[in-house]
Amino acid sequence: MNSMIQLLNKCSLFNHLSVEETEKLLMDITFSFKYYKRKEVIFSPLHPADTLGILLAGSIDAQKIFASGKVITISRRFPYDLIADVPMFANTSCYPSIISACENSHIWLVNKANLLKIFTKDPRVMLKFLESVSNRALALNSVVELLSLNSVPAKIAYFLTMEQKKQRSSTISLKFPKKSLAEQINVSRPALSRELKKMQSEGIISCHKRTIRIHSTEKLADLCSH
Repeated sequence: MNSMIQLLNKCSLFNHLSVEETEKLLMDITFSFKYYKRKEVIFSPLHPADTLGILLAGSIDAQKIFASGKVITISRRFPYDLIADVPMFANTSCYPSIISACENSHIWLVNKANLLKIFTKDPRVMLKFLESVSNRALALNSVVELLSLNSVPAKIAYFLTMEQKKQRSSTISLKFPKKSLAEQINVSRPALSRELKKMQSEGIISCHKRTIRIHSTEKLADLCSH
């Protein structure tokens, strides 16, 4: 249990506390640790939106499936990210999307009633939760803007520009393979590879495995407008 609490302490909700303080905070709180296998569904529109997750190991995708069968990846989460934080206190009874494991994953789970107990015991946790929800809403605006772009080069350029700002570096490290990047920006894998090669030949970027180095922010900005 202590090793799990150490991992939990790396999440933004609890990183202001020591392991001992976190253990004390959770002493009378009901929660669970659960393993999910690759492709296993964690939350879906069939589940009541009453549980918060914190990813301790692995990675997960939040995806929207349309009536046509088309699937769009809204976001991918990595260790210590919150899962399903946005709908927790929304005026909705179910999760708006499907959240599933991209790989074998380990998640800490707590329901709404017990999360409220934690907020009461340490208001700083509540403030950090609200900050996370606000940041997620802003990130969703970026996703909508990206998906509204018409061309593949514009989508790639927009994504790279956002990652450059987020990582505060012209050398971007992707946390996921390019196949997942294609899903995230809603383009085909061949189209992504073709445009990345073209951008390299034009000296805009250079790629090596999961690392992309931006050489011309001006040209990227120009592509975003096409």
